[in-house]
Amino acid sequence: MTQVTLPVPALTRQDSSASEPRSCCRLGLGQLVLSAATFSAGYACGLSSTTLNASFVPSLSTIKLPDICPPCVQQPCSPCDQVTVPCPASQTFAAPAATGNVGTSFDVRTTSATTTPGLIASSMPLAATSEAVIVKVFAGGNGRLGNNIGQLLHGLAFALRMHADLVNLVASGGQLPQIFALKNLTMSLPGAGEGPRNIPKECMQAAIGSRMKKEPNTYAGGFWTTRCDKVPAKEYHELALQYIWPLIKPEVKACLEGPDEAPGQEQQLTIHLRGNDLWNMGEFELMPKKPVNMEAGAHHWLWANPPCTMYEKIIREEGFTQVLIVTSPDRRHACVPWFENFRARTGLNVKITLQTNSLAEDFCTLARARNLVLSFSTLSNAAAIMSKRVKRVYLRQFALNSMMNCDIWPDVSMVQYSMPISEQHHEPYNNTYAGVTEWFQTYNMSLITRSPSCK
Repeated sequence: MTQVTLPVPALTRQDSSASEPRSCCRLGLGQLVLSAATFSAGYACGLSSTTLNASFVPSLSTIKLPDICPPCVQQPCSPCDQVTVPCPASQTFAAPAATGNVGTSFDVRTTSATTTPGLIASSMPLAATSEAVIVKVFAGGNGRLGNNIGQLLHGLAFALRMHADLVNLVASGGQLPQIFALKNLTMSLPGAGEGPRNIPKECMQAAIGSRMKKEPNTYAGGFWTTRCDKVPAKEYHELALQYIWPLIKPEVKACLEGPDEAPGQEQQLTIHLRGNDLWNMGEFELMPKKPVNMEAGAHHWLWANPPCTMYEKIIREEGFTQVLIVTSPDRRHACVPWFENFRARTGLNVKITLQTNSLAEDFCTLARARNLVLSFSTLSNAAAIMSKRVKRVYLRQFALNSMMNCDIWPDVSMVQYSMPISEQHHEPYNNTYAGVTEWFQTYNMSLITRSPSCK
């Protein structure tokens, strides 16, 4: 076993003018097995044949050795051959004995290039220290309320799978303060510190992306795109009820838990129409400063949202007699005027109510809904996850990074619809706001089908 000790700057930049000498060790070009569980993002397979090159970011499936060896101080290096070798299986990773500055030293050995390729083990050992495992979740710095709730739940799901001793929830901005009384909360979870100290395979990328270099037993981040894969919606729902509900402000909780204000709630369909940022406005802009340029290129996520005629299909097939629409104050969504003429156009005896209230009031309405139609938005997706009342969920497709998925909790049914329209293929409609509006308001209901299974 050969130990290669690297200076700390090599982990952050490639600086040939640095005064501190760097080691240059000649290794074989077989498979490299790296014995370290404390890689930061980008270094899972990032060891060259001579030294760690911080400017080189490989994939997780191969190690690409550079064409030329990095410069050496003690002796010249001859050119290296450029080869591609498989990443080691994760069971060969051994935790370092010390916790110092992560990545400053590695144990390196060479094996045959014919060994099993790919990352095939189910887990990676954590650092073998007596220190507590801590997960810090910084929510609020990525998008709006739906995203912020997602950050909290993604972080909690990660902490549970890591058997973390402590979880620190930090509201770092965004819209969380409008709903939650959360600033900086540290708590323990069931099973804290118990179970095998392994990083589950589904959380590997989240662990790599959030592990602190100077505190290898601490994982900190926003947990939005870096999260555990394939966490069931029912688990997110349970986490929301157990850990997020107690953080809700009293006035918001009073709304969420209040009695039904009107009879016939079982026959009411609640629809979320995502407005503002998809309709030529800023993300946090409440009211528009200028009209929509109908000839401008449409926001690409509009093609993932349901057309207005999908709502009509649901109303007709399910027999709803009341429809409550929740949208942003700008009312720019193309289905707003479409719904205003709904009864005259369809002849259906359906009561239509349009709501554009405060964020807290609108979130409360969505979370209280018995029958909820999701938009391509994490707001309505988060409201469903947080809901204690929802019984039936309708959707076209799940929002990106959403906590909602097909693995739903008991006593809730899900109905999904599909149609041959997407961001890539939306013929005959052009990719402008005028084209999207035409599609939303006139799309043939016969082309919208109820999916036989959730996907």
